[in-house]
Formats: sequence, C-alpha cells, structure tokens
Amino acid sequence: MADTINVGFLDGCFLHTDADHGASTLVSFHFVRFILFSLLLTVVGPFVYRLTAAFFDLERDFKTVADHFDDITSGLIYSYIVFTLGNYAHTFGWTTLLFYFIGLFAYSALVEVPFLRVSIPGWRSWSVGAWTVNLIGVALVLVAAGFHIRWAWTAGFLQWYLPLFVLATSSLWLAVCVQRLNNYCTDNRPHGLGIERSMRKTALVAWSWRKQSSKPRDNASPNARPQYAESVYEIGSLGLSQNSLHMDQAQSPDSPNQPLREHTRTSREERMAAIDEQLVNLHYLNVRRGQLPVCKCQLHLHHWQIFYILAFFTRFDRFASAACAGLVLGIFTQGSAAYGYDAMLERKNT
Repeated sequence: MADTINVGFLDGCFLHTDADHGASTLVSFHFVRFILFSLLLTVVGPFVYRLTAAFFDLERDFKTVADHFDDITSGLIYSYIVFTLGNYAHTFGWTTLLFYFIGLFAYSALVEVPFLRVSIPGWRSWSVGAWTVNLIGVALVLVAAGFHIRWAWTAGFLQWYLPLFVLATSSLWLAVCVQRLNNYCTDNRPHGLGIERSMRKTALVAWSWRKQSSKPRDNASPNARPQYAESVYEIGSLGLSQNSLHMDQAQSPDSPNQPLREHTRTSREERMAAIDEQLVNLHYLNVRRGQLPVCKCQLHLHHWQIFYILAFFTRFDRFASAACAGLVLGIFTQGSAAYGYDAMLERKNT
C-alpha cells in the first residue's frame, strides 16, 4: 500500500497532458524540473554571471556573503511562483536553457554600451541612441506578445490570458498610486495615517474612564485622594508620566467642610491633553523620541521586474515561446545577480 501511494511522488503533481501541453492550465508542477529550474535561476545563472562580470569588470553592485544568501532565498520564492504559474513544468527544456544564457550575456553586453547606461526614472535625459534602442526593444516585445496572444486565442483561453496579464501588471500601476499616497501622507500627515495612534488613544481613554468609574467615591473623608489624582496614577500605570498631569494647588480644599467634588473635578480637556502627551512617544523600536522616519519615495521600475512578469506568459510548448522564455529569464537573472532584488518604491533623498 505504501509503495502505491509513493509512486510518482518525485515525478510531480498537476502535470496534465493535454492538447496545449499545459498552456491552458493555470498551475502545474514537476518536482525534478523545478529543482533544475530553481538551481538555474538562483545558483548557476547568478554564479556564472558574477564570475563573468568579475573577469570583464562589468557593471554590478558589490555584494557580501549575506547579500548573496538573501538573493538566493528571494530567488527561490520568485522561481517557485513563476515555475508553477508559468507552465515551466511542461516547457522547461534545452531550448529555454540555451536562450537563457543568450539573454543573460547579451543583455550584460548591451548595458555596457556607454549611452545605454541609463535607468527608467531618468528617461527625460536619455540620448537619441538610448531612446532608439529602448524603442526597438519595446517593439520586439510587442511583436512577441502578438504571437503569444494569437496562440492563446488558438488554444481557446484568450479570455483568461489577457485579464491575467492585466492582473500581473497591476503591481506596476498600484505602485504609482502608493507612491502618490505615501508622498501625500509625508507632506500632510507627519505622524503617519493615524490609525495606530487612534487605536492607542481609544485604549487609554477607555482604560482611564473604566478605572475612574470603578473607584468608590468617599466624599465623607476629608483625607481622601482627589478623584482626578486617581486617574493620573491609573493612566500612569499605562505608561503616562505622572508629572504630565497635576492638580492645581490653588484649587485644594480650604476646609474639610467644602464638598470634595468641587476640588476634584477634572475637565475633559485636561484628561485628553495628558493622553495626547503619551501618544507622542509610542512604542516604536525604530523611533527614539524624535520625528517618525517618514519620507517621500520615488518609483524606480527595474528591468528584472519587467521581465519577471513577462516570464509568466511565455507558456506555450513552441520553439519561439520557449526561446522567449529563456531570453526573459536570462535578463531577469542579470538584473537580480548584478544589483539584487531592489524595491520598486525607493526612499527619496530630500
């Protein structure tokens, strides 16, 4: 019985054999092919590139051992996602492997051209040569996209292919919205969006009122501590400074015959002022009694992100599609191996 259950365990799961060779299947997996695929993208490809870049002194970032380890762990996550959703369980083979290294080294040589050492955020200062080469690259991508759309239509799942492409690229459009929201909050909300402050303020107010209402009032005893002082000590138990609230000595009872409540009445404004003082220094580990580390950010779309998204849609068991898969995966590896998995939204130095 155990032998029956374990048959095919290393061969994979969800590996359907259909007329489209898995192109119309959203999720597919093959264990052995995934191991080879992930080793290529996370270890072999980056290692070969770094050695070649060192030999020819190509443009790259310096990386420590810890940086390489972080890249490997991130690469495993990215490779698993694109493998299972990009139909590489069916299409990964020698064609993809060959064009992978062609894309890796061709792009590495291309970006060494002086007028092509540009980035997308600085597109306004691009030279004519940089514009020409980039527009040719966009045209080639559009031509390849046209063929893949036609193949999706022939396979009968175009109604899924195009919406999924829009969904995959949504991170790019959402990043623009997040950038604008972050910069607006930096200018107009220096304390952040205020959600955490509001929650903490609600807790402090509720706790102080609960403690105050639960204390018995002994108006007959002239030595009883004023009720407002009780609230001071109780709020202080939550972290407030006991010096932040104090009774006005001028309002102390002149005689024990005076009603005690006339001298222990606390205004709502004074109580809230004490709570607001506590909200200035919330328990943030990265803040030391100073301004919150809020800053503006700028959108920096990296080429590894662009070609990683394209790698999901070269899912057809055709020579041209497998070649395109190798090219986009090679360019993706060049970006991650040379510079790391840089974020799309970068902190802006002001």
